[in-house]
Amino acid sequence: EVLSGVSFQVKKGEVVAIIGPSGSGKSTVLRCINLLEKIDGGSIYVEGDMMVKTGNNGKVSYAPENELRKIRLRLGMVFQSFNLFPHFSVLQNITEAPLRITKKEKITVKENAMELLEKVGLTDKAEAYPYQLSGGQCQRVAIARALAMEPDILFFDEPTSALDPELTAEVLKVMRDLALEDMTMVVVTHEMSFAREVANRVIFMDKGFIIEEGEPENIFTNPCNERTREFLKGYI
Repeated sequence: EVLSGVSFQVKKGEVVAIIGPSGSGKSTVLRCINLLEKIDGGSIYVEGDMMVKTGNNGKVSYAPENELRKIRLRLGMVFQSFNLFPHFSVLQNITEAPLRITKKEKITVKENAMELLEKVGLTDKAEAYPYQLSGGQCQRVAIARALAMEPDILFFDEPTSALDPELTAEVLKVMRDLALEDMTMVVVTHEMSFAREVANRVIFMDKGFIIEEGEPENIFTNPCNERTREFLKGYI
């Protein structure tokens, strides 16, 4: 069993950081919410709409495909390894989904993409290709791409783990700015300083369980669970 009794809610405008050792199930939680993995027990609701639930008979039932599509449009995902289209320019990477899915005017989509590139500090890279960018720049493009679909909630799966410290700082700055704009975010991260300073709530996972959750100050200064204390040794 990969996840056991994992249950939590995310409020509008909240930043939730999920921390824990590798293999604890953090990324799997995000993949289940974003329909990249199918669950075989439990339930997931997005803004009151049922994505999946388990009936009294113990069987899991997902919402109809057209409902799932609508729900997914409210969710944005930023991956650890960027997942940019290598054969598309930066601008194309950002505009492809809105053009295909939202059917907005091309000029409107392009203007919005350029505004997002300004937000992440990359207006001069609009015509560049992913291979011409640093890892930090690629991740900032990936954030802009996720924002282009105007999601209600943004998920980050260890967005800085493939980056060196200097590049990590530029990505975390963009995420901090989003938090200041009250963007709802769930962030799986190994960056304890981000979890402590930016998150409203921290969830600590280990071996598929939520071991402890609470406000960052409590988790980092006075954790209740011995396993949490052991994991955060050096940060407390």
